[in-house]
Amino acid sequence: MHIPNGFLSDPVCTVSTLTAAAAVGISFARLRESDTSRSAAMMAATGAGIFAAQMVNFPLDQGTSGHVIGAAVAAIALGPWRGMLTMAMVLAVQCLLFGDGGLQVLGANILNMGVIATLVASVAYTFVTRRMAGTNGKLLGAGVAALGSVLAAALACSLELAASGTFGLTEVVAAMLSVHAMIALCEGLITVTVVAAAIALSAQRRPLSSARVMIVGLAVAIAVAGLLAPLASSSPDGLERVAEDLNFANLATGTSAILADYEAPGIPWPSLAIAVAGMGGVLCVFASTYTVGRTAKVRVRKQ
Repeated sequence: MHIPNGFLSDPVCTVSTLTAAAAVGISFARLRESDTSRSAAMMAATGAGIFAAQMVNFPLDQGTSGHVIGAAVAAIALGPWRGMLTMAMVLAVQCLLFGDGGLQVLGANILNMGVIATLVASVAYTFVTRRMAGTNGKLLGAGVAALGSVLAAALACSLELAASGTFGLTEVVAAMLSVHAMIALCEGLITVTVVAAAIALSAQRRPLSSARVMIVGLAVAIAVAGLLAPLASSSPDGLERVAEDLNFANLATGTSAILADYEAPGIPWPSLAIAVAGMGGVLCVFASTYTVGRTAKVRVRKQ
């Protein structure tokens, strides 16, 4: 659902960028107020995992693919504020290093998938778990959170496209929600599986140190990026499919990037090029997100 340059008008880009910047600023301020020793480690491990998972497009019907957003996992694992910051770092690396999502619309992508999706997921998960205790409540909450986060991001993207005059409101909303409904269901299943695994691990009552959280999280993310990303579907994702069906795909303009199309240059084997680029992206997200978490912690200590 990464919007490319050319899909949104300048006013919409400006408003979405300012809104996203304000939300990220508030998140950083809240992180400073509630920082813990494990914040940076958890943010880095979660961000690396989300980046790797987003590289694995799964096939859907009619030649369409989808990938997880990861906002629900971020909200559940980190809370809304750390979750938003982590998602913002993932999306920024995808844009700046890989050209996935245009630079002019980076604010819109952060707003849709980083801010709105994370907040909706956090509210949905809290609502369900407060009304249904225990493991069943957490699993149901995870599924509802993932479903709501994807549909909320798709709706926000639709409204931005309509406000830009790219396509009519009714048609683009219907098209976006219909194609992303299946993606939302798939993300719900994946998120429930992740939460179930986390619950099973926590039941062992052997809490991991910050160092182990980082090592395990980084290792899993590198494995996903190196082994599964080369097997990802090359079919158009949800937004690309809608753009093709509604005939505004030609509005997209190219974006220069160091690792364009998630492929490392100079490697003649496509699968290896994707694996190398993916593992490099994982390391970049891991390091940058950890740095953000540590920066907030240092400032807290100085107060």
